[in-house]
Amino acid sequence: MRILLWSSLVSLVIASTMSAQTRTVAERLGHPRGTKMLILHADDLGVAHSENAASFEAFEKGMINSASIMIPTPWVTEVAKYAQAHPDADLGLHLTLTSEWETYRWESTAPRDQVPSLHDPDGTLPKGTRTVATRAKLDEVERELRAQIDRAYAIGIKPTHVDSHMGALFNTPELMATYVKVARSYKLPFLGFISAPRPGTQAVVTAQDIVPDTVLIADERVPTEQWKQFYLDAIKHLKPGLTELIV
Repeated sequence: MRILLWSSLVSLVIASTMSAQTRTVAERLGHPRGTKMLILHADDLGVAHSENAASFEAFEKGMINSASIMIPTPWVTEVAKYAQAHPDADLGLHLTLTSEWETYRWESTAPRDQVPSLHDPDGTLPKGTRTVATRAKLDEVERELRAQIDRAYAIGIKPTHVDSHMGALFNTPELMATYVKVARSYKLPFLGFISAPRPGTQAVVTAQDIVPDTVLIADERVPTEQWKQFYLDAIKHLKPGLTELIV
């Protein structure tokens, strides 16, 4: 799946805008119209040893085929070791501007004094995405995103793509534009949206970009005991096109 999706993105750079607009995602990736394609994606690698262990096992057993890493988190070096030992694993970066847990916190990758608008008074990243949307300065957001990507390469991770922790970068047109600008500057594919695009955010996505037709995640609206059934139902009713299931 990784080779299929990401290498196809490179070839699409030379495709015409009109052609991209008239073909389905499946066709643009070299498959017949109506093909069902599935990315099984694990989030939040690096946040804890247990998270890493579960994700590594899922990779080994073929239960996932993609994952993304939170560079500011305490257990990221364990993921870096895994990435070096498994160079073909589809490991992206879960670009992180929030620290959502009550007592388990982390701060920016860039020096704190270079990105002050990204921090709460205690020196950690804020808990919620609304704080990012209303307080973060765009130049500091860009500085932090680049710091996280540079840190990944420095510790031996060669990211295959980027996405956004808690969707923080999808909430305003300005944040989305900064995110896309950074992703393109590193020539990294990016996840466009988790749910329906917010007003104005879709404008930065061009006809040359590959955007999944459907992205599903069992979030806080789905009771924990119903997560398994949620994902089984999603696969049972899989629609034609590119679907990403985020776990």
